[in-house]
Amino acid sequence: MVRGIFTRLWFLLLIVGSVGTMPAYAQDATAPTAVIERFHAALIDGMKRGKALGFEGRRAMLDPVVKQTFDTDSMARISTGAAWQKMSDADHAAIIAAFTDWTVASYAGNFSSYDGETFVTKDQSTEDSKGNVLVNTRLTPKGIPPVLFNYRMHKVGADWKVYDIYLDGAVSQLAMHRAEFATVLGLGKPADLIAHMKKLTKDAEKGS
Repeated sequence: MVRGIFTRLWFLLLIVGSVGTMPAYAQDATAPTAVIERFHAALIDGMKRGKALGFEGRRAMLDPVVKQTFDTDSMARISTGAAWQKMSDADHAAIIAAFTDWTVASYAGNFSSYDGETFVTKDQSTEDSKGNVLVNTRLTPKGIPPVLFNYRMHKVGADWKVYDIYLDGAVSQLAMHRAEFATVLGLGKPADLIAHMKKLTKDAEKGS
């Protein structure tokens, strides 16, 4: 069963998720759909072996997959908002590192056991004139109505990577982060935002 430890809306995505089978159309290993389905396959593997692996085992297993799947550099920058432009390169590096660690820990903490959930890729669509795409998926958790779960992806070099996630086609993960981070930065400095993310990372471990 997927466990949700955060009350923020975008973590509803983690409360209900898991993975189904790869559809026949996702033949190209570099295609956006294939990237998402490899990520999902790693999640469900970790869930099925969740107890044996423990939190640290799941984190170690998911760390390279999350980094291959998500453009955490861009996600950290966008989530930080306008304040990013006023920060030093050292602040940027520290925020990206803390954001990445938090992302990995969140998946390791929330996707901890399996209870028959299914995740089906519906389709892939072009999102904008820049060639960015949406990989549209449908979650069918056990005993819960299906939920649309859509990944926004763009090219980073030669690779397709996720830079945002939408719940039910409307709730942006980055928008939720940006609002939260703005509150933290409004009361302090970059170091406070870094400390905030490190606390969330520890919370993910403690709650697993």
